[in-house]
Amino acid sequence: MATITCERRTYADKPHTHIHSYAQLVLPISGALAVTVNTEVFDDDCQNVIYIPPEIRHSFHSQRSNQFFVLDIPASYLPQSSSRVPGCQLLDERWKAIRTLLSEEVKEEPISSQRLTDLFRYILRLLEQDTSPASVKYIQANYHKDIRVQQLADLEHYNLSYYCEWFQKHYGLSPMAYIRNLRLDAAKRMLESTDHTILQIAQQIGYQHQSTLTRLFQEHAGVPPAEYRKRNRRRVK
Repeated sequence: MATITCERRTYADKPHTHIHSYAQLVLPISGALAVTVNTEVFDDDCQNVIYIPPEIRHSFHSQRSNQFFVLDIPASYLPQSSSRVPGCQLLDERWKAIRTLLSEEVKEEPISSQRLTDLFRYILRLLEQDTSPASVKYIQANYHKDIRVQQLADLEHYNLSYYCEWFQKHYGLSPMAYIRNLRLDAAKRMLESTDHTILQIAQQIGYQHQSTLTRLFQEHAGVPPAEYRKRNRRRVK
């Protein structure tokens, strides 16, 4: 799967357990749906939006007539810092507005379009904004600053050792690796869309030295920052 797709789906009364490399967002249209994610059960009676991260075992089933919008989201569209924890949010006015937009776009056949990709960027902000724990929200707002892990543990009222274990379990990496990924994501955006020097970008995302950003970029993006900019440059107005 190379792009985000969306289609209307219905589900049968027998659960089908499966796992796949892409994430899914399930948005209700009508009816009810029981979703089991690992050992957690979400009962969606048309009042909730359910997010399932990649590589998570899950199943769907319904005892009555139903229809849902389902977005299949390749892992490449998710930030490296995205949560590996399934989420369930109330179908509030924001999600209803998204459902209305999808109703206009998605008819009988699945769709994949730039408008859908742009809409997902907004959806991703909603998911991160509403479900992130206090320490993760703090990281997202302050990743460019000097952050100590003890600060983050205090925000969750955990001791340091338990916090690191908890974070690793829920996000698949350590707190400092999470911060690093946010910084690298921000660096990529600036390389693509600004004329800032590599040093300026490094300092804006929390590194004092250009060499630190260059080393981390080479390790995790596979190319140095200058080469990444050359390949992914957008027109700066």
